[in-house]
Amino acid sequence: MKSVLPGLAILILFQVGTAAAQPQQHDDSTSIADAARRSRELKKEQPKSTKVWDNDTIPTKPGDVSVIGQAPAAAASDDPAAKPTDDDAKAADKIAAPASTLAAPAVERAEASETAQKIAAIQADLAAAKSHLQSVKADLDILQRTFVLDSQMYYSKPNYAADKDGAAKIDGEKAEVDAKQQEVADAQMKIDQLEAKLAAVR
Repeated sequence: MKSVLPGLAILILFQVGTAAAQPQQHDDSTSIADAARRSRELKKEQPKSTKVWDNDTIPTKPGDVSVIGQAPAAAASDDPAAKPTDDDAKAADKIAAPASTLAAPAVERAEASETAQKIAAIQADLAAAKSHLQSVKADLDILQRTFVLDSQMYYSKPNYAADKDGAAKIDGEKAEVDAKQQEVADAQMKIDQLEAKLAAVR
């Protein structure tokens, strides 16, 4: 009975000590995490240290020290963003395109108007030429009829060769018929030229 009690007491003490040690370990890990977090926060709150110049850190080259500020990273011409790209050129073309698109219909309308005026002028000349042709044809018809009648009357006389006045009249009428026929031919030629010109304009 005496030998059992000391062993039992040792076992109870060991369990109590182990239980007491576990919360202490948890507290230690928690306190370490809190300390690390506080350390990071303090580092964030601390101002950045300024550079201190001494004999060892002062640059020896003339261009290494700037009293104005930081040197520009690159010239504007070296900046890729400053250089026009293909997209910028395409955008500029798209902006310029509406102007040329608007100008094209205006030019087409002007050309169409000019063509319409030419057609109208040719049609007016053609109408006048056709009217003149009808007139000279009518005159030719009258002259031809007169010439035929006068010729029949002249040649029906038994002694027509002695009629000098009749012969002169017949010769004059024949010359008028020939002149009128030439006028008809000229009028017809003018009509043909105007019709060809109208077809070319259209």
